[in-house]
Amino acid sequence: MEIKLIAKTPNYLKTCWTAARTCYSSDSPIDLIEQEKSDEEMLRLIDHIMTSKHLSVVEHCSMTFAVKDVSRTLLAQYSRHRIGVSLSVQSQRYVSEQSSKQLNGIFGHVVPQSILEKQCAYERYMHCMQEIQKSYDDLLKIGIVKQDARFVLPGGVCTNFVTTLNLRSFMDVYEKRVTTPGAQWEIQAMMMKMRELLIAEEPWLAKYITRK
Repeated sequence: MEIKLIAKTPNYLKTCWTAARTCYSSDSPIDLIEQEKSDEEMLRLIDHIMTSKHLSVVEHCSMTFAVKDVSRTLLAQYSRHRIGVSLSVQSQRYVSEQSSKQLNGIFGHVVPQSILEKQCAYERYMHCMQEIQKSYDDLLKIGIVKQDARFVLPGGVCTNFVTTLNLRSFMDVYEKRVTTPGAQWEIQAMMMKMRELLIAEEPWLAKYITRK
């Protein structure tokens, strides 16, 4: 799994503060954005906003991540979150998983840690992946188009996507996929990495998007 933060709203704190102050001030947001305010001053209002759950003001901040080599199983879970979340996914209709196009002669796949820890399970898993690869190749050879041959591919096959979320949506997905008991390990790891990248750019958010 590899994740990169490729775009974000500049200066989340000032953007959120301006949106929040607009709700309670006679000044226009154009005037407010020009005001010189310390981080401490702005954070006092933001803390009140977060505590009172007036979270519409944080929807004005967005982030875009590029995500590489996660499983289709993860994608099935992540794509459940549609409010304030945009998603562009590598297509299995147009991108071939043919062995001749793969670095190691087999489609990219995620191996769960529980399988890696047991040699017999790992051998069985890899045998299954190789058999699926052969079946996929054979289907293409006899003229089956990629969009139909892909039906044999497993949930563990790797995919890539670009996703954009607003801050409120990110906080909601993070809560459901990281802090909720029983959260699945792969999507949990992805969301925690996204948090790490976001906090590196906006350290003040660490208080509101806590670690697991």
